[in-house]
Amino acid sequence: MNLSKSPLRRTTAVLAGALIGMAGAVALAAPASAHHPVVAPESSCANEDGTWKVIWKITNSEFDLEGTIVHIDAKPAEGSTLTGVEKGDVLPKSGEGALTAEQTAPADVEEARLAVKAEWIRDGRVIQEDEKGEATKPTEPCKPETRAEPEPESSTPAAPTPLLEADCTTMTIGLDNPEAGEDITLILKTSKGETRELEVPAGEDETTRFSAAEGFRVEVSAEGVKGSTTVEYERPEGCEGAGGGAAELPLTGAAAGSIAGGAVLLLAVGGVLFFLARRRKVKFTA
Repeated sequence: MNLSKSPLRRTTAVLAGALIGMAGAVALAAPASAHHPVVAPESSCANEDGTWKVIWKITNSEFDLEGTIVHIDAKPAEGSTLTGVEKGDVLPKSGEGALTAEQTAPADVEEARLAVKAEWIRDGRVIQEDEKGEATKPTEPCKPETRAEPEPESSTPAAPTPLLEADCTTMTIGLDNPEAGEDITLILKTSKGETRELEVPAGEDETTRFSAAEGFRVEVSAEGVKGSTTVEYERPEGCEGAGGGAAELPLTGAAAGSIAGGAVLLLAVGGVLFFLARRRKVKFTA
């Protein structure tokens, strides 16, 4: 039987041709890789010198896979600058952020372009796709850039250190005022009716001494500050055997430099309050 002339041969040939045609159509109709960067101008404006600026937003087509920028090219190449994005930058997943580039184009150019190529690795395969965006020269001027002014250094001066010493017959009150402090004048009113002013300039320490006995106290305030604190004299331990009256001698050694426990705490608190009140103009009572 001669197959070349038989109906079966003709049918086989027609069928084979149809299959080949279908395969070709499928091959041509198969979509290209969906992976690609998305490049779009976000805003643009004209600078005072005639150049103009465009902000590009670059996003990822893939929701489940980060990409990597492998090439980026701004047009025109001459006179154009590009900042914000460079080769090797990670392209976030779609919906998780974007890369932003700023391009400055020369005044004599009416159109700017940005071409971006990105790379993905999916199931061991390397996929690279590129895309470009276009922007035309704007007419709207750029707004002046606003820069945050640096916060001025704090002008709050350093706090003074209260000074208080007591022996068997006297009590000494004062302040150690650091160089970074400010001039302070203490006003001291005693339970005996005496009033003294003690000026303590910044960078110096000043004290004043009072004759003291049980029941003696000093009301301390600072010039220009409302409120005061009271320091009560407390005899240090060890004074009982030193005699009495005018013949009583000041103690030496540890007792001579001892601080009356309750008084030093009160003065320290008062000193800090004076300082804060002077700077913040706060009324206090102690």
